[in-house]
Amino acid sequence: MSNEVEDIRRVLAICFRSEEALSPDDLERVLVFDMDWMNTDTAHDAITALTFAGWLKEDNGLLKPNCDIRGVNAPLGWQPRPSRLTAPAVHDGAEISPEVVEIVEAPVIHETSPDPRSRLEKRLIRFISAQSGLDKEEVARRADRKVSALRHCTTWLALCLVSRDQGLEMGAIIDSLTASS
Repeated sequence: MSNEVEDIRRVLAICFRSEEALSPDDLERVLVFDMDWMNTDTAHDAITALTFAGWLKEDNGLLKPNCDIRGVNAPLGWQPRPSRLTAPAVHDGAEISPEVVEIVEAPVIHETSPDPRSRLEKRLIRFISAQSGLDKEEVARRADRKVSALRHCTTWLALCLVSRDQGLEMGAIIDSLTASS
């Protein structure tokens, strides 16, 4: 298991130690105030990214881990790198829902990217385009600009930011890309 995956599992084990589902706001509170690991903007981005990458699943507005966290321990004083939470690896067990609006293939952004999330980019571009009314090319252009401006931002996170800029409900974005429970 990679250090990145181990860190994500540790974060989930700590945040969900009561084994109860949490609202996104409660999870943000744990990351920001209880654990003091990051600021609210970073926590919001981390929750969105972890959900999008399949580490968290939503059920009736509540989040819960999408992996087994029993027996996962963190050393005393350990804390995660926020970048591992805001740009996480795609969870191997994540399933992608086929119920996304089917539109003509969108342009590929960074087609040579080794990032496994790149396979989700076309689907997310189509969904954002359909929901916002923007052309697929315009959605891709805006995402490219965000990647260029933020430098350390992955394309799929840039697409999430574009959808947020368009006022789209992030729950709809997440639901379009993850299997429902």
